[in-house]
Amino acid sequence: MTATTIGVIAIKGGVGKTTTASNLAAILANDFKKKVLVVDANFSAPNLSFHLGENAPSDTIHDVLTDKVKIQDAIREHEKGGFAYIPGALTKGYLYPFKLKKKLEAVKTDYDYIVLDSSPTMNEELVSAMVASDKLLVVTTPDYPTLSATLHAVRVAKDKKTPIVGLILNKTRGKHFELHVEEIENATQTPVLAVLPDDLRILEALANAVPASLYAPLADAVVEYRKLAAALVGQEYEDPRFLSRVKNLFRTEMPKEEVNRILLRKGFL
Repeated sequence: MTATTIGVIAIKGGVGKTTTASNLAAILANDFKKKVLVVDANFSAPNLSFHLGENAPSDTIHDVLTDKVKIQDAIREHEKGGFAYIPGALTKGYLYPFKLKKKLEAVKTDYDYIVLDSSPTMNEELVSAMVASDKLLVVTTPDYPTLSATLHAVRVAKDKKTPIVGLILNKTRGKHFELHVEEIENATQTPVLAVLPDDLRILEALANAVPASLYAPLADAVVEYRKLAAALVGQEYEDPRFLSRVKNLFRTEMPKEEVNRILLRKGFL
């Protein structure tokens, strides 16, 4: 077993990058029985631990990168989530972020997936996450400022030759003024793999310091995360909700993101 490292990136704060990383980890671990490690690679402003209920972590990724502790000693298990994680800590000292890839090599044989929650700023921290990743997921929202940042992220990732699996379109409200999936795909030349509606239960889950996939497992956004995770592991996922099944019977066209997930599941993306 050698882990596939998935970098979750964005060049804009507040789009749901850490939420995506923690929920994908929980779903991969609980629904698909994978061994998963999540690493807070947002070194300047880490917040993964706040999402997971640990407010003052010790033995962090910063300690690993400054050679104070071995990476194995910084790993802890999330009791409710079923996955392992390495938190970050606010630090004033400089660390060399490009050591991340080498440090992860020591534990890649212990996991099926390693998920990196990257920095939301175009700096060497973000580049280090890209370099350490086998593939990337880019989180964006349906507005022009975020699209501009997403285009930049896509260009940098391509320059670093790290494959982009696709985009996650988050916080959609179904309004006419929002950018559509096709517009975003055309601009970025990258497939959209998931469209997540804005949902207060995601914020409720954050307030309770537990991944939304455990707090509200049948929420629309969570089901969309689950469909994405299934495609990543090459498995099918059937929405268990009755109303969703009824709606599917009457739809005339398959959503583009669903087509993209089928292509990903079958190995064409």
